[in-house]
Amino acid sequence: MAALGRMALIGALVAVALAIGGFFALRFSQDGGDVATVESLRLGAYEGDVGALEWIAKDKGFFQKVGLDVTLVGFPSGNAAVNAMRAGQVEVATAADLVVAKRSFDEPDLRILADICRYWNKGLIGRKDRGIATPADLKGKRIGVPATSSAEHNLVVFLALQGLSTDQVTTVDLPPAKLVEAMAMGTIDAALVWEPHVMAIKRQLGDNAVTLMDGGTEAHLLLVATEGWLATRGGVARKLLRAMIMAEDWVAQNRDEAKAYLTRRFALDPDHVEVLWPRMQLAVGLPQEILAAMDSEARWLAKSGSTPDFSETVHTAALRAVKPSVVHVFTK
Repeated sequence: MAALGRMALIGALVAVALAIGGFFALRFSQDGGDVATVESLRLGAYEGDVGALEWIAKDKGFFQKVGLDVTLVGFPSGNAAVNAMRAGQVEVATAADLVVAKRSFDEPDLRILADICRYWNKGLIGRKDRGIATPADLKGKRIGVPATSSAEHNLVVFLALQGLSTDQVTTVDLPPAKLVEAMAMGTIDAALVWEPHVMAIKRQLGDNAVTLMDGGTEAHLLLVATEGWLATRGGVARKLLRAMIMAEDWVAQNRDEAKAYLTRRFALDPDHVEVLWPRMQLAVGLPQEILAAMDSEARWLAKSGSTPDFSETVHTAALRAVKPSVVHVFTK
């Protein structure tokens, strides 16, 4: 009888273990971890430093581990990636918060899945030979900046903090590479742009360069999809986020290797990576700061009139299913 009792007890324990295992297996499937079914995804990714998590997830096999067959398409900007998504070339794109804020006026179906990098990569450099030593000296000067970009928004904010406005300077619309040339030739007096172009300007000017702003306002690289896509591909979205979190964990555990990866993968100057590394957080989340940043940008873009309600732009369900502890936005 004792032997039979022990056997019954063992059987009961096995049944409980199987039930618990079944529960966790089901949950793992529900939150996007069902690797038995491999699903395809075309992802439009920013091909550069702050967009590293997508490329790490691909190259380290994290997409494959969660059951995704990802075709990664690189783009030089978030706007180009979203354009490709609209054209049906990719299904999900990465773009900066300003790009999403700007497009949301006419594209209310855009949805933010997650922030995958918070970064501070801007710089405002002046020429000393133009009498620029402090921010106040910018008054009446020619400042180069890419128009309707995060850099231009940074300039507006920076000048306001100095008691100046864009009416008191002359802004010159130039793409980043042209800004470096213009600063070297002296056709502009100062420039506000992002890395690695800030470093290039400093190298061109040498001792003639004065740094007036270092880092700039916080920016966010976002994973973006459409409401229609999410309605049918929610499971894929959860798998995507799980793989991105794996990439985040790998970066946290392999800092030196991650820095070397960025240098090699994007053909970057090691000095640029060293400068940017402490100013970027390769992490998956949904912080409230996203909404604050886009609200500010939308007011600037609109000048007057109504702006989108960005609490409706953020899609929290997918990330909340995968890692609820990093969802901190207040939505309706």
